[in-house]
Amino acid sequence: MEKNKLKISTKALQQLSNITGEAEWFSLLRKKSMHESYSLEYPKLYSMDLNDWSLLDFSTEKLINVDTSIFNKDNFSEYVDFDENSIIIIQENNKLQFVYIPEKYKELIIIKNIFEATLNEESFMDVFSKITSPLKNKLTSFHYVLMNAGIYIEVKENAVIDIPVQYVVIITDENYSLYNHAALNIGKNAELNFIENYITKNNVKSFNIVTEVLVKENANINYSSLTNFSEKQSGTILRNGLTYRNSTLNWNIAAMDSANVYHDNTTNILGDGSESSLKLVTLGIGNQKSYFNSELINQGLNTNGDILQHGVLLDESHVVFNGIGFIVKGASGSNAYQSSRLLTLSDKAKADANPMLLIDENDVAAGHGASLGKIDPEQIYYLNSRGLSTKEASRLLVHGFLAPVIEQLKVEKVRETTLTLIDEKINKE
Repeated sequence: MEKNKLKISTKALQQLSNITGEAEWFSLLRKKSMHESYSLEYPKLYSMDLNDWSLLDFSTEKLINVDTSIFNKDNFSEYVDFDENSIIIIQENNKLQFVYIPEKYKELIIIKNIFEATLNEESFMDVFSKITSPLKNKLTSFHYVLMNAGIYIEVKENAVIDIPVQYVVIITDENYSLYNHAALNIGKNAELNFIENYITKNNVKSFNIVTEVLVKENANINYSSLTNFSEKQSGTILRNGLTYRNSTLNWNIAAMDSANVYHDNTTNILGDGSESSLKLVTLGIGNQKSYFNSELINQGLNTNGDILQHGVLLDESHVVFNGIGFIVKGASGSNAYQSSRLLTLSDKAKADANPMLLIDENDVAAGHGASLGKIDPEQIYYLNSRGLSTKEASRLLVHGFLAPVIEQLKVEKVRETTLTLIDEKINKE
């Protein structure tokens, strides 16, 4: 279809490369990915079609915002706790505006603009495009063609970062298109608590976000994410991880968007004794379409994968939970569990849950469950009898239903923002 063809010339790509200052090899990757995109397809979705989402509705002129303004903390205090107990990264549109690292951590962590990292960080190549291949599908090829922002974070071997790393991305430019890439390289025996927060203050034309996380031997990372893209938009968010021996990667995702969003969370639990969990909550509103493809692949011996997905649907929203637990041949002693629960507060909402277990080994433990339903009227009646209105009772029950992920958001301002967004959506019902 014409609307799904990539409309950008090699000349425009070269201009984009000149502005970002990226390495030549990445400029060549852009061109190669553009060629490859013609033969690739969108992911095939159950009951939705990405071909209808106008994912290439972008303006070439809005791929880069050349911002010469001076950074002012006061402009961002609504979203960020500026204290000495966090490592803080603020990105406005495509510009890395502010990075704060307390003195005691400066030798333990590297934080760079993604394009700067293409020039001189050898360890960057351990992660970048290795976990999320440009050839995975049409979405990933488009991403590497149009990538216009992002960060690289490397946590050094044996480094324990015992304060949160806050990564805040704020879109302020009208009709800006965000093709953001975050690459995280967690060294041996290291620990990190990472929290990202995507905020839109103006209409985003389109967005395509890719995160790659490499967790090396005996390392641990908690990766928490809050997204809040506004309505009348469509975009994609792909988060992919890879775990080495005895490492842990925990994903905590709060998708509070009003936009149509396709999410792909795929982690290869590769090293023996490693594990990954995915805890995800979402709240659908209006005519929003949300599709979550959540996949944990047990490849090492004695590995663990656990998926927990909770969603609440309002109005005429449509939410799909596609959960896949895959234990490959030879991954003996491994466990794969998943649970998907969808709660509808409207007769017009549509909920789908597709739990799948793909087991190719005998000496394993696995299980899955899914539930679709409405709020229990007896619970509402009980709370009514204690003096609460039906709307207030529903609000409390929704908060309890989504609590397993919200309580994992360790930065107070991020957690409060998530709760506020939930209340705002429920109050619109």
